[in-house]
Amino acid sequence: MSKGTVEKYALLFVVCGIVFAANYAQYQVSGLAHLVVSDLHLTSAEFSAVLFAPFVPAVVFGMPVGVCADRYGVKVLVFIASAISAIAAAARAECASFATLFTATMLLGAAPCVVNAIVLKVLGSAFGGETDRAMGWFYAAGSGGIACSLATSPLFATSGRAYALAAVLFAMFGLLWLLVAPSADVLQAADGLGVQGAEPASSSASAFATVIKMPMVWLVAILLGVALASATAYSGYLVSALEASIEPQVAGLLASFVTLGSIVGSVAGPYARAQFGDYRVFMAIAAMAGSALMWAGEAFVSQPSVGLMFAIGVSTAVAGPVVQSLPYMLPEVREGLAGSAGGVVSTVSLGLTFLIPVALSFCIGESYETLLFGCAVLFGATALASPFLPSPDSLM
Repeated sequence: MSKGTVEKYALLFVVCGIVFAANYAQYQVSGLAHLVVSDLHLTSAEFSAVLFAPFVPAVVFGMPVGVCADRYGVKVLVFIASAISAIAAAARAECASFATLFTATMLLGAAPCVVNAIVLKVLGSAFGGETDRAMGWFYAAGSGGIACSLATSPLFATSGRAYALAAVLFAMFGLLWLLVAPSADVLQAADGLGVQGAEPASSSASAFATVIKMPMVWLVAILLGVALASATAYSGYLVSALEASIEPQVAGLLASFVTLGSIVGSVAGPYARAQFGDYRVFMAIAAMAGSALMWAGEAFVSQPSVGLMFAIGVSTAVAGPVVQSLPYMLPEVREGLAGSAGGVVSTVSLGLTFLIPVALSFCIGESYETLLFGCAVLFGATALASPFLPSPDSLM
């Protein structure tokens, strides 16, 4: 294995490690719900706000972070964000009220905010035409972090010990990042700019203005946001829907197979996409298959099966890495604007991931089966965007 190959896979490992740590830390609140809610006397609304607080930095700062990555590089950005997240993760142990816990958990979102904004730029420069495959491992690491958090957090005697482990993970991967992170010059060279090539994007305002005028970046951001929101909301509602007919412990176990399926789907999706001459056909088929299986999960919610849960996870995850890697395949983005494009995609998609479940709950109410059906319809609707995606000939 060549030195360059080792370096790019070391980079992938650390990037995946950071997103694993981020999701592990965020979903500890779910695994420790019995302790967190009773200790701080949280209402259900306050608990939900704490759970999703890490999304706030990504929605607010995702775009500026992407622009800064294009202009100044990514090494210091990710390290500082990881340090903030490590401190915030540990500080949760000292929180004695909803306000302090919400603030600490929101600051915990610093690392995922930066990593989600720059991952397109970093993995694209390292993997080129195989960016979607690298992105698949990135997605899988995030799902793995959720699964491990939900499985291990209840094993801790106190929430403080659990939070300390999350802080250690952030610190460890933040330090490893300093060893493997590409310099600004290396990223510019990979983007085809050279050391002097940053001039076209030297103005943060002009770089951002260029990106926001690209319809394809917005289409990808919205498409990814709707798909992620519907799949995430479906997983969240599924446990409650299953608990209406089976024991809560069994419901949780069955729902975990959706997460397991999403890990497999994230990795396998880009390889499956390669078997299609036109990736847009793959995208449409994946959306329709995912929607059909999600509907089946709702229709047979009183008679669930492990196989169906696993299939739902696979089908809803196979297209995500392919979609998120699309902007880097556009020549105009690849030439020094990948960070800005990644910031737009991160901000819009995560914003929709937060807002759509809230809107569904507001419009539909407490009928979990109807909510599941709504998620299935939304996911299937993403197939309508396939004809408007760029043709394979226009990509790298």
